[in-house]
Amino acid sequence: MNYSKQDIDRFFEGKLSKKEAKDFLNWLDSSAGEDTYNTIIADIWDNEAENHELNQDKENVNIPILIESKVEENTPAHPIKKSTNKKPKLVKLFIGMAASLFLVFSVSYVFYFNSPPKESSVSPEYKLPVAIERSTPRGNKKIITLPDGSTVVLNADSKLTYGSDFATNRTITLEGEGFFDVVRDEEHPFKVITDNIATTALGTSFNIKAYDGNPGIQVTLATGKVRVENSLDHNLLEIKPGEAVYYSEDKNTFEKKNVDLSDFLSWKEGILQFEKTPLNLVIEDLERWYGVEIKIIGDKKLPEYKCSGTFKPHEYLSNVLKVLSYSVDFEYKINGNEVILEFN
Repeated sequence: MNYSKQDIDRFFEGKLSKKEAKDFLNWLDSSAGEDTYNTIIADIWDNEAENHELNQDKENVNIPILIESKVEENTPAHPIKKSTNKKPKLVKLFIGMAASLFLVFSVSYVFYFNSPPKESSVSPEYKLPVAIERSTPRGNKKIITLPDGSTVVLNADSKLTYGSDFATNRTITLEGEGFFDVVRDEEHPFKVITDNIATTALGTSFNIKAYDGNPGIQVTLATGKVRVENSLDHNLLEIKPGEAVYYSEDKNTFEKKNVDLSDFLSWKEGILQFEKTPLNLVIEDLERWYGVEIKIIGDKKLPEYKCSGTFKPHEYLSNVLKVLSYSVDFEYKINGNEVILEFN
């Protein structure tokens, strides 16, 4: 690549990036750059000489100067006419210009490549929020206190995710089931994201059930008021205590109903309850509740039964299976964390 005088001017004016300046200086150090540089100096020389002679012709005067020479002692210096040959002086000018340019190149090199780095526009105190996860394994429940003082009773096999900036951004992602008791903060609404359903509250308590694989999401309000939004169509529903929002992606429904709160909140007290629940979902709940794996053996398919029943707090799994077997008609065997069901 070759450079013109305009490029050199841009270099002096500091208009080149560091990479461009480095490429320019590498070029200048090459034979091509040296030839171009000499040509530019020669052009400056010719222009200077021509302008100088034109100025002298216009003035048309003789300027007396003193020329120091080696003379005999007591020999006075005599004023003489300035010689019309300007080359000696211009040669000095030429050399001075060349030296000046190289000096500028050197200074520019230091300026471009040794100047202190620009300070970052991001404050050193600012840090991106970090995701925090709180979870429960199968067979366990946990009470979690959030940074703002709100509490969550997290059901088995569930997970909460929120940011380290939760004090100012009270947004939580829920997988599974949790009962939320929210501290009121009008400036920072409390939002729970479950799939494409967002539940927003200020100060209230509510339950959300949104296990992966379940046919829908249930938001049940205990106290206060919440707004539930379907992000797919931006449909909004506000519910009061004793009401619940049911969302089903399969059926494409988003509606609210009156409910019995004890049916939805009894799990917090260790009470296992089913109300016309399909058998396949009952089995999934039992796996989460007791931390076991239930296997079906035999040729018969899982019956499409709907089960209802309430079991006292912390009931043994064997008693639950015995009660269910009376109505669904199956044999069961418990081997540690594995349960075998065989339907008759």
